[in-house]
Amino acid sequence: MSTPSIGLALGGGAARGLAHIPVLEAFDDLGIRPAVIVGSSMGALIGAAYASGIAAADIRAHALNVLGNPRSAARRILTGGESSPLSLLNFSLSRPVMIDGAALTRLILPKGTATRVEETAIPFMVTATDFHAASEILIREGQMQAAVAASIAIPGVIAAPLRQGRLLIDGAITNPVPFDHVRAFGCDIVVAVEVTGKPSPGRKGKRPGVTSLALGATQIMQLQIAASKRRLDPPEIWISPPVDAFRAYDFFKVERILDAAGGVRARARDELLAIVGQGA
Repeated sequence: MSTPSIGLALGGGAARGLAHIPVLEAFDDLGIRPAVIVGSSMGALIGAAYASGIAAADIRAHALNVLGNPRSAARRILTGGESSPLSLLNFSLSRPVMIDGAALTRLILPKGTATRVEETAIPFMVTATDFHAASEILIREGQMQAAVAASIAIPGVIAAPLRQGRLLIDGAITNPVPFDHVRAFGCDIVVAVEVTGKPSPGRKGKRPGVTSLALGATQIMQLQIAASKRRLDPPEIWISPPVDAFRAYDFFKVERILDAAGGVRARARDELLAIVGQGA
């Protein structure tokens, strides 16, 4: 029997999406190359690097280098090739100051990431949400930085460039774990990585603040969307790293997130080995 084709879906979860890295390391441990990768939100950013042929170990090293030390991150912003740190901000008299998603993506994506979506070493797709059409879109081609910027665009926080005149926001709003697109690609085996996490409890006896409530409500919505899709067409492998303890903006806790998710590397490796063995 021939080896089954294995596709990979990387979901959204902001800082919790760093937990995708141990799963990618499991693929590299076994020398398995996904037939396709589909990424949503943070999964789009991590997936863009991996689909471009950058090894998971190098993505880990890059994440630790960029986020492992707040001073290092500040230095990177100051020397990131932009004329000023203020270039990361999108100023407007008619709306609050927001982070420019395209500038942020240019700063964070590691060197070696493909310039265009269709030029990756592994076929790659990005999901985003068309705000006015209230629908998901699947980006298969075009400028990589713009595509990723659209997928990570958190309403009110990160602004994305317009795409063909359409306002795009976070892909995880409509499809938190885009494994259905992996299935549609024709893969025999679908591996889905869900890093949404549940709302994290605050200090004992303290009610969540407005921001925590809003983010937590979004997490609940995304968990329910993913669960509904999973019931309809369950992936062969579903991985949910233990990221509930981390908040959306805990990027500087990268080392702790990777440590917490470390166990999924062995689990993913075992499940992949079992499937590859069946198809051999």
